[in-house]
Amino acid sequence: MILAMSRGRGLAVVFALALIAQPVAAAPDDEIEMEGDPPPTTPDPKAPPKPPEKPVDAPKPADPAAPAVGKDPKLAKKVATTAQQVATKGDQLTRAKKLDEAKVQYEVAAEAFKKAIELGDDLNLYFDLGVVEDKLGKPAIAAGHWRTVIKATAGIRPDVLKKTTTKWEEVATKIGIVTLAVKPDGTMITQGETELGTSPLSQPLILLPGTYSFGFAADGYQLKTVAITVEPGSESERGVDLEPIKIVIDTRPPIDPTPPPPKPKPPSKLPLIIGAGATVGFLGATIITGLMAKGKHDRFVDPTTGSFDRELAAFDGKNFAKVSDAMLIGTVAAAGFTATWYFLKYRRGQKKMTAEATMSRSGEPQKSKVSHLLVPWVQPRAGGITMGGRF
Repeated sequence: MILAMSRGRGLAVVFALALIAQPVAAAPDDEIEMEGDPPPTTPDPKAPPKPPEKPVDAPKPADPAAPAVGKDPKLAKKVATTAQQVATKGDQLTRAKKLDEAKVQYEVAAEAFKKAIELGDDLNLYFDLGVVEDKLGKPAIAAGHWRTVIKATAGIRPDVLKKTTTKWEEVATKIGIVTLAVKPDGTMITQGETELGTSPLSQPLILLPGTYSFGFAADGYQLKTVAITVEPGSESERGVDLEPIKIVIDTRPPIDPTPPPPKPKPPSKLPLIIGAGATVGFLGATIITGLMAKGKHDRFVDPTTGSFDRELAAFDGKNFAKVSDAMLIGTVAAAGFTATWYFLKYRRGQKKMTAEATMSRSGEPQKSKVSHLLVPWVQPRAGGITMGGRF
């Protein structure tokens, strides 16, 4: 019947119903293992190490909204007796090499001991609970229960304290004790996917040798992960301080998403350079050809010049005069183009660029510097407005 009840071992009512089961001879208080139990095995140094066991969960603070568990010492004693019987049944199955069935019995017994402790607050039962957890292959959890008995200041029977001390000394060299001092208080501490509780933890962590990764999270603080290596037989304290999340206030002025208007380009000087160069070139050619035509004319009018030379001078003089006239026309055209480009394009472009630059700086158009100098002069005897001045 007990084996059938193991499927519902999560319910506290099951343990009370177990009282009607056939009684099994209980072992003495100082020894749960019956005669004939296999002796504790010595760990093989060549065997591969077991994976690190999860730390003992620290007790979580009670929820104020949750109803308080009613204490019933009589029921707690009955549940504890049933737990002893179930554990003894597990020992019998272990000797019969029925390890799977024995494991089920030990799990039921562990839940029963926890329920008995909850109902009666008998700290002596932590010794029995630790023995069952040790048989389930959880020495770190068992060590945590035995440490609770050793650290208790009252309510522990001398014989239970003696047995617990012996068990603790056996397991103390195989586990490590880590005390976490975490700031700020209220920090959530996790190991892998297991929540251990909030700081400060009421009990230190009891761990098997190995390296563990702990996570720490608190509102307003940066997340932090710390790896802790546990040596066998060690006892250490690890301080963890979380850093507040820094709040950076950007005091820079907002950036205008509108790109600045392109800067006006100054008018090109290339036409001026070309026009001025052409003017100078044509003017130079006009002067040279004009002087050459003048020289031929002087030779033509010279009375000492022969008839052939006079005809040749006349011919060359006319040609040089025509070339000089053409160069003069080119000079006038180049000079006119240069002057037109300068006044109509270059000067106007410069004024427009200056006005746009002034408006981009002040936002208002700049008035002409000479506008206030052009004042109309009204003559009394004139029929209208006449501009005065000398030319």
